[in-house]
Amino acid sequence: MVTATVYCAPALLRYAALAVYSLGSMLGLYKAMRAWSPWERRLCFAAPFCMRLMLAGARAARLGGGDPHAILHVFLQDAVSLGGGVIGALHIPEKWFPGAVDRCLNSHNIMHVLVVLAVYSMHQVTTRDIAWMSRVDCRAPLRQL
Repeated sequence: MVTATVYCAPALLRYAALAVYSLGSMLGLYKAMRAWSPWERRLCFAAPFCMRLMLAGARAARLGGGDPHAILHVFLQDAVSLGGGVIGALHIPEKWFPGAVDRCLNSHNIMHVLVVLAVYSMHQVTTRDIAWMSRVDCRAPLRQL
């Protein structure tokens, strides 16, 4: 998604965006591995999430590249995983039904199901963006795509 969004941008901006996103993700992973609490671990990935949100906004405003028909999945890939993270962090069903959802339908299981759904949206964006990048001519104005 990051690559497709900056695909037709000048080379310096393309490489800078990819470097910032990659370094931010690696720093987040390092901090998550050293985190002391579940909330601290979840917040380690706030910077890459914010960058993906900014890039999704650029795509929605047609300031960036990528398949315009994939925009719903661009937002779903992060919204669904964020929802899963919030459910997992708040232990929502367990709070309301203590002891009744320990084996199935607990927050951890719900979080994993939502992560799989988010990966499906990520797959949809990736396949559509790869097809878009194979047919786009970056010399043409972006609005005509």
